[in-house]
Amino acid sequence: MNTQLISPIQPYFILDAQNSYQKKEINRDGITHFYCFTLDKEGDAVSVVPDASIDIIFKLHKDKPEAWACGSWRKLGKMVFEHGCSYFGIRYQIGIVPSFLSIKPGDIIDQSIPLQDVSVLGASLVDRLSDCQSFEQQISAFQQTCSQKTDLLESSKLYHVLIKLMLKHHGNISITELCHQSGYSARTIGNSFNDYYGFSPKACNLILRYQHVLDRLMQNDCKRLTDLAIDTGYSDQAHFFRQFKQYNGQGPREFQHMLNKYIHRA
Repeated sequence: MNTQLISPIQPYFILDAQNSYQKKEINRDGITHFYCFTLDKEGDAVSVVPDASIDIIFKLHKDKPEAWACGSWRKLGKMVFEHGCSYFGIRYQIGIVPSFLSIKPGDIIDQSIPLQDVSVLGASLVDRLSDCQSFEQQISAFQQTCSQKTDLLESSKLYHVLIKLMLKHHGNISITELCHQSGYSARTIGNSFNDYYGFSPKACNLILRYQHVLDRLMQNDCKRLTDLAIDTGYSDQAHFFRQFKQYNGQGPREFQHMLNKYIHRA
């Protein structure tokens, strides 16, 4: 069964760089998609939403190229990008850690770390990608360097079992049910998950549910927000609005209006 039913989204990367944003979905080798952009607007801080995934981001500056391993944020955060500079990114599937990184997801929670500090491939990747002239060349260079170097969610390790169950249920699975299906106690589940991912199973469930909502909104796959709240497992509309705003920076209705403006300009 394919448990990767939620593809992690960073909406403000798209909205703030809408004139240049490109994306190529692959959904294999632990990667959901590649993307590239040049920041359009003046000002360099872009909102980053919780997504329970890892990104590798390259700044393709002709004089000083750089790269970072970027962890998930637990709440709405900010990343600094240089106006007018090109960026290339790789977004991994939720729960996946590329094996060329010498870290756990919890080691980079709420932060970005220079790639060369956490990977022996960091310097060579920066050199190769900075020489590329197109998005397709960047993708090819990355795949050639990092092919077969991704640890998929195929092991029987408890934290892998748990994240697969959460993905299968779109973040709507109780701790009691996780205990029942995994055969472990709530304490063991909490300790294992916290140690590896850097947040609790409950926090991860909330992020996955938010990402599911975000995907529905980005695809314009809902007519009424009240129906969306019910479909995605929220107890009531007030809870839905409050949780969404906490992660997204604005409520779902305001976000819908922003998306509509983006679609009409595209």
